Amino acid sequence: MQWTRPKSVRQIGGIPGRGRIYIEDYVIRFARQLAEQSRKEEKAAVLLGNYYMYNGEKIYQISGIVEIDGFANRSTPELTSSVWDNVYSEIKENFTDLEIIGWFYFEDGFSVNHASRLLEIHRANFRKGDKVLFIFDEREKEDRFFIYRNGQLEQQKGHFIYYEKNPEMLRYMEKENNRHVHIVEQEDDRVVRNIRGIMREKEQNRTKFERRNSHIGHGIIGMVALIALLVGVVAIRNQTTLNQMKDQLRALQTLAQPQRMSEGSRTSVETQSGGLQKEGTPVPSVTPAAVSGSAAQVSPTPTVTAQATPVQTTQ
Repeated sequence: MQWTRPKSVRQIGGIPGRGRIYIEDYVIRFARQLAEQSRKEEKAAVLLGNYYMYNGEKIYQISGIVEIDGFANRSTPELTSSVWDNVYSEIKENFTDLEIIGWFYFEDGFSVNHASRLLEIHRANFRKGDKVLFIFDEREKEDRFFIYRNGQLEQQKGHFIYYEKNPEMLRYMEKENNRHVHIVEQEDDRVVRNIRGIMREKEQNRTKFERRNSHIGHGIIGMVALIALLVGVVAIRNQTTLNQMKDQLRALQTLAQPQRMSEGSRTSVETQSGGLQKEGTPVPSVTPAAVSGSAAQVSPTPTVTAQATPVQTTQ
C-alpha cells in the first residue's frame, strides 16, 4: 500500500532512520484523557492504524485507539479471550480498515525508567510484528514511544504528530466521553449518597448528644433546686434558731430589769457624823460622845431601817 505523507505534521524530538511513527492528534488526546481518568488505576488501550514502507523506512501511522476494558483487573500478563472479544467488537463497531499496530499504557506515578516491566505484557499479547508501545510519562509530561525489535523494546528518539479530519476517531471519542460522563455521574451519585449518609449519621449523633445533654441539664437543674431547697431549710432553721435566741435574750433582759430597778431605788442614809449609809445597812447607835458640844444625854436610838428619816440630836 502506497503511503501519502500527511499535510499538517509536527515533529517531536529526533528521528532515526530505522522507522518513523506518525500519530494522529485525536489519538494523543484520547490517551491523555485515559490518563486523567485513571484514578490511580492502570489504563491501557490498543493502537490502530496501518504499516507502510516509504523510501526504505517502515512507517507506523496510528489513527485510532480503543480502550482495553478490565485491563487493571487482569490476573496474568496475557489478556483473556473475553477482553480481546470486547476489543475486537469495539474496533469493528467504530473503525474500518485499521489493524492493531501497538498499545498504550499509563499508571499513576509510572515513569519511563520502569518501561522494562511492561516487556512481559508486550511479549504475551503484542509480540507478532514490530508493535509499538506508547507511554505517557506523567512526571516529564511527555509522550514516549518504543518499538519491539529482536525481543526488546527500543525507545525512539522522536515521533510525528499529524492533524487531519478523522470522523471515526471523533465519534468514538464523543461516545466514550458520554460513557465516562455517565460513569462519573453514577460515581458522583454514590459520593452524594455517602455524604448524605455521613450527614445523617452526624445528625443522629448530634440528636443523641443533645438528648444526653438535656438529661444532664435536667439533672443539674434538679440538683440546683435541691441545693436551693436545702439552703432554704437551713436558712429557716437558722432564722428559727436566731428568733429563739432573741426570745431568750429578751427573757433574760426582762428578768434582769427588776434587779436593776431595785438597785436604783435604794436611798442613802446620812449619819450624824455626816457619812452616808446605804439602804438596808444598820445605823449604829448614837452616843453622847459622838455629839460635839452636847451636854444632854440621849438614849440610844434603835436601829433605823430603809424607811427611817435622818435623826438629829438636840444640842
